[in-house]
Amino acid sequence: MTPAERAGGSGGRAASAPELSDDDDTSSRFSWWNVGAIVLVAVCSVAGWRSLRRPEPRSALVTEARPSRSEASPAAEPPPPTMAAALALPPEAMRVEAAGMSDDDRQKAEALAHRMPAVSYADISVAEQLFSRHPGELRGLLEATLLNVADGERRRRRFTDAAVLLQRAVSVETERARPALLLMITLTEAGDWSGAEAAARTALAREPRNADAWGGLGYALLRQDRNQDAAEALRTALEIRPDSTSQALLDRVSKGMADERGMTEQQLSHFHVRYDGEAHDDVGREILRALERHYATLVSALDHQPQVTIPVVLFSRESYNSASGAPAWSGGVYDSLDGRIRVPIQGLTRSLTPDMDRTLLHELTHAFVADRTRGVAPRDIQEGLAQYMEGERVTARLTPEQLTLLADGRAGGVMGFYLYALSFVEYLVATRGMGGMNDLLRAMGETGSVDEAFRQVHGQDYKATRRAWFQRLHQQHGS
Repeated sequence: MTPAERAGGSGGRAASAPELSDDDDTSSRFSWWNVGAIVLVAVCSVAGWRSLRRPEPRSALVTEARPSRSEASPAAEPPPPTMAAALALPPEAMRVEAAGMSDDDRQKAEALAHRMPAVSYADISVAEQLFSRHPGELRGLLEATLLNVADGERRRRRFTDAAVLLQRAVSVETERARPALLLMITLTEAGDWSGAEAAARTALAREPRNADAWGGLGYALLRQDRNQDAAEALRTALEIRPDSTSQALLDRVSKGMADERGMTEQQLSHFHVRYDGEAHDDVGREILRALERHYATLVSALDHQPQVTIPVVLFSRESYNSASGAPAWSGGVYDSLDGRIRVPIQGLTRSLTPDMDRTLLHELTHAFVADRTRGVAPRDIQEGLAQYMEGERVTARLTPEQLTLLADGRAGGVMGFYLYALSFVEYLVATRGMGGMNDLLRAMGETGSVDEAFRQVHGQDYKATRRAWFQRLHQQHGS
């Protein structure tokens, strides 16, 4: 590979660059909910944003030492968010003494209260029956039962089932914001931004000064590309309760609006494309057409269609580097915090260059994979599949000598990471076909676990599959 060939960056496709080094892969996750005196850790499913440092050029494709696998390894998964404290049985739910309550009902209520939080759907039926006979006294018991069963469904990433239970809890507890807040968090994890917005507004109708609801509303609005409304919601949250995370998110939203001020916007069913006015009118329209073409390709190839509109922002090279935080060699970036694709277009004419066309397909693939896996896909799957969808293949990019060095484990830096990522995805597709790749992405989203997804599709966990791939690569092409 020549120094002019592409290298990659975090969530992005690199333009022409020399050999690079990329040793860190960090992400920031935003969570801000504090329900009453209880801290709720809410994972904004695709809310990671990687900071890229500028790589230093190297003179060769490979190094003599075996590269660190840290670049290709998935980031350590955060502990699953917990609603345990919020689901603690409220004191009033324990009060099962009631005038006119039969001994049988009292015993059932007491037994159900003592089973918390280990309750099931069968317990919901019992709680519903008790509530129908004693709505004033046992409302809290039914609410707590619904919330605990919903938490179990959410932990298993059965977000639809969890949301149904939480919606019932919202209808049972009509005064407090807690059930609506938990519904907001669940729908945020599921990537249902309009649903999360509705749940936040329900919580605010009950508790207009709830900072957590305002914060959740702000993020849901941001993911729907409603930036001004998002900023207003976040400012309100901060006025109620200063919070460093909400402040950081507001800073991001405000910077984005400043970066995009005065831009022309064109909208189609799947995209909002923004660019700096008449200077790029022709290329803006051409990019919209290319995006729609690539969207159709990915819907067919990946057997998935994102439910949200994808913002695409076109910048001059200088504005792009400032807006994206990407290094000078980056040719585009998908930001999983706000769901935007940012691309530099300086020097483009009405006709897109082949390199820009591939960049759009590459970044759009990231958006599809992030949506399909709810942000779970490890970086090598993301980057390898984005290259694969461009039509890249390792054997076509490397000379036989370079392929041997790659198979011997001597490719380093960013370029090495991208080559290994592409090779790994090629192996996965060769092993199970594109259908198997789609099954893998689907399983990641459904289980929330990279290892479990690999076990379901490949019969072994992620690391074992990577070992099998590298062994095959070395057998085929190594020295």
